[in-house]
Amino acid sequence: MYSNETTKKQNIDYLLVNPPLTDPTSAYHSISYLIGSAIEAGYTGYSCVDANIESLNYLANEENVTSLLLRSSRLLKEIEGKRELTRGDELNYRYALRGVGFIANSVEKAIAILRDPNDFYNYKFYKQAVLVIKRWLDLLSIDGFPGQFDNFTFNSDVVSPLKVEDLTNLELINKITQPFNPYFSNKFQESLLTKSWDIVGISVNFTSQLPFALRMCKEIRNRHPNTFICLGGTEITDVVKYLKNKDMLWKIFASSNAIIAGEGESAFIEILNSVREQRQPFSGTPGILLKEELLTLNVRYEDLSTLPAPRYDIWDYEQYWSPEPIILYSPTRGCYWNKCTFCDYGLSTTSPTSPSRQRPIEFVIEELKEIGYFAQTFYFSVDAISPSYLRKISTAIDQADLDLQWSAEIRIEPKLARGLAEELKRGGCVALSFGYEAGSQRILDLLGKGVNLDVVPTVLQKLKQVGIGVQMMGFIGFPTERLEEAKTTYEFLIENETLWILAKIDNFLLLPGAIVAKHFAEFGVKYITPYAGDNIVRFFYWDDKAGNEKIEPSNNTLQDLRKQVQKFDFDRPFMGGIDTSHSILYFGKYGPLLIPHDYTATSITESTTYLTPLNAVEEFTSRNDLIKFHQKFKKNGISLNSKDILSWLNGVRERTTPISSNTGSILEIFPNGEFMEIKDIVLRE
Repeated sequence: MYSNETTKKQNIDYLLVNPPLTDPTSAYHSISYLIGSAIEAGYTGYSCVDANIESLNYLANEENVTSLLLRSSRLLKEIEGKRELTRGDELNYRYALRGVGFIANSVEKAIAILRDPNDFYNYKFYKQAVLVIKRWLDLLSIDGFPGQFDNFTFNSDVVSPLKVEDLTNLELINKITQPFNPYFSNKFQESLLTKSWDIVGISVNFTSQLPFALRMCKEIRNRHPNTFICLGGTEITDVVKYLKNKDMLWKIFASSNAIIAGEGESAFIEILNSVREQRQPFSGTPGILLKEELLTLNVRYEDLSTLPAPRYDIWDYEQYWSPEPIILYSPTRGCYWNKCTFCDYGLSTTSPTSPSRQRPIEFVIEELKEIGYFAQTFYFSVDAISPSYLRKISTAIDQADLDLQWSAEIRIEPKLARGLAEELKRGGCVALSFGYEAGSQRILDLLGKGVNLDVVPTVLQKLKQVGIGVQMMGFIGFPTERLEEAKTTYEFLIENETLWILAKIDNFLLLPGAIVAKHFAEFGVKYITPYAGDNIVRFFYWDDKAGNEKIEPSNNTLQDLRKQVQKFDFDRPFMGGIDTSHSILYFGKYGPLLIPHDYTATSITESTTYLTPLNAVEEFTSRNDLIKFHQKFKKNGISLNSKDILSWLNGVRERTTPISSNTGSILEIFPNGEFMEIKDIVLRE
């Protein structure tokens, strides 16, 4: 286990928080790295709160679900009593129906299945548990904006993380975080009142966490006016990087004292030092932005040969929704390839990602031994790990006889078919994911992948032979790509479907720092521009020189092909999502096929019926309608703001059938919360 704490005790009480909403199946590792460095520097007065899993467990208890069901029932009756319905009413009605027939203790039962070492691997139980949880998330959203949660992410259909005016609108932020009010007003307040904290740091690594982090900053500031509050993480770094008017930064983060942008260990130590010494952090310290100063950022890239080890003993692993812990571990930073023309990650300004660095192998093995005290499964959470470095780690794991299993993302390299696959398997590898990207060699060459498509089946065949699961990732819509080329991205996977088990094809997004954005004319692009209305510019609108029509994901042919490569019902963070904790555990249990094929479906939530006085409920406004409304403007380079969306939701949709009359209908509510009208009835003569 970890050695005794250093004797140099610093009298600083600091709290680090992981905010909602993100993956509930494992602990994110950014705080583990910060605590490791802080303890090494002598700062042992730490406390850590994973408010994400803590809040979800709190909201999932039977009492809180019962209260939620009462609110959904009242909302149904309220909408049914209206003479005229807005689009927002219709959308709310759809999601309030998720509560019909829902059992208050079913969420706790579903979580228990995900934690049970036997039931978790019974896929028929697993599927039903996930259906319950997804339905519960939909139901939770009625307290905010209906449909705002999707697989533990935040749908930015109404409140946009690309607009300063939305992120600084307290009313909107409170609305989007309102489903978590029971947690904020109870358990989170208890954490804040434990001590009069000298420092509170919030680690924000996903866009879905940003509204909650802003809310929490205000909660902390209200309770502790003199506490030094700092924000860091990938999402905060992106806001700093992509904010058009840097003077607006402290309008967004008005409740914080400092921001840590980029890699944060050394910057956090400087903040700890400054608070202990009762001074401001040194001006110009790499990675630190201070509220009182103009925005000038010096980027720091940590030296992985001297960085202290992360601490994994700071979390209670029993609270997560998995039958055993899964650890995220990062022995490298940056990308060893660093040539992909579409990539833009981190605070690098001259290349697609930050500089590639590797942890010394002897450090890695010692840290993996420590991980072994808490978990037997881990994921290399890195941009892309080099095959030669991964070979060294695998060999060292094998020689040290560590009982570990793992997964990683790497490039498709021919050496995998020449002995490397066997070495990785002996070192504990159960699955690999690949940025396969495209089924057209012309597009692959434009992407700078350095991959010959002809060698891919050979590599995948070898991985299958040795028992390593394969996950494939790609996208469509790169500049100059034609529809026939987009189809090949799916067709290649279909032709080789026996060689992989999970695949995800996304839509191309033009990122501002990518090579294709910096040299757009070389890629057949006529011009690039921010989407009108966005002042945090994460994506560019573009047109190609030839005036070709862009690939539309809604194309019927592509939609049919997309369905053919989707082998499982669920995506992140559940089994069926690429690189998810649950997928890795299933790979470890069942091998490259992921699940046994001899399961039969069962149900822990049954279908039920509901009598509604409203007509044509199936035609009510849906989230897909809202998405289409966005896309209509996106196609022309316009990004709608919350006022536009709320105005549309508050409008009345043209309808051919009155919302109520002397007739109504019986709805069948399915286990996933969706419904179907099964019978029209006469309510009164």
